[in-house]
Formats: sequence, C-alpha cells, structure tokens
Amino acid sequence: MPEKKNTEALDNHDPGENEDLPEEEIEVQPREDSTDVDAATEAPDELIKLRLELDEYKNLYLRKSAEFENFRKRKQQEFRDLILSAEESLITSLLPILDDFDRVEINGSADPESLTQGVKLIREKLWNALSARGVTLIESVGKPFDPQLHEAILQQEEEGKEPDIVIQEHQRGYRLGKKVIRHSQVVVSA
Repeated sequence: MPEKKNTEALDNHDPGENEDLPEEEIEVQPREDSTDVDAATEAPDELIKLRLELDEYKNLYLRKSAEFENFRKRKQQEFRDLILSAEESLITSLLPILDDFDRVEINGSADPESLTQGVKLIREKLWNALSARGVTLIESVGKPFDPQLHEAILQQEEEGKEPDIVIQEHQRGYRLGKKVIRHSQVVVSA
C-alpha cells in the first residue's frame, strides 16, 4: 500500500507546500546524438526514394497493362481476319461448282445419261475442292468398329463375320486433318 500513499500524496500535492516526498531515481541514459540525427535525416530520404520507386512501378504497371490490352485487341482482329480469309478461300473454291449446277439447270438435258455424267463431274469437282483443304474420307466397311470414327445405327448378325466389324455404311464420315468432322453412320456385325 505504500504505492497508494505515494500516488495519493502526488494527487493531493499542492506545489506551494513543502512536504517531504520520496524522490524516485530516474535513470538517464546518454543519447547517441550522431545515430539519431543520421536516422532522422535518412528516414525522409528513404521515404522519398520508396515513393519514387512506387510511382515508377505504378507507371510501369499501367504501361504494361495498356500494352497487353493493345496486344489482345490486335490478336482478336488478326483472328477475325484469318477466319474471314479462310471463309473467302473456301467460298471462292466452291463458286465454280455452283456455276456448274446453274449450267445443268439452264441447259436441262432430257438425256438421263448426260445428266448423270454431269452430276458425277460436279461431285468430283466438289470433292477435289474439299480434299485440297484437308478433308479426307473415313474408310469404314470391313474395318473394326471404332467409336471415335463411327456411329453405330444398327447391329445385325452376319454369317462369317467377326463381331464388331463394320458391314455397311449408311452415311460417309469425314476428317479435316486429324479431326473427325462427321462420324460414319454404320451397321456393325453382332
């Protein structure tokens, strides 16, 4: 409780009174003026350097962000142009085939043999245009059934055939390069 008396004495102390209060010893340590002054002067310089560096990084970020956005827009435009170019190339190769159909319609022949021959020539021309662009036919009949290439529409018993062999093709399948763009619709042996 002596601390309480001391605090009470301090609280009730009138500066004009001469009371004997116990003096507390305060340990004073010598200041190292040189390091405190250096630290005090270096701190604002360091802060200024850090702020300048932060501003540089912000500007760099903004420039890189704008460059990336421009790059993205440029690539999107290049992709659109590439698609249009590919479409134009395909359409240009198909137009002569359309012209051939127009000629058949205009010249309409009563001779079924010449009409059949004309259709065969047009089909060959169309196939040449497609194969020039990488379209290939999927060979199916007599091959093992492959769900990656074939779509089974029917399964039937066939004398002398192993199971899961394509015995008939209802609709041809095609690839563009290595990608199947239409599966062959086939009948498979059971």
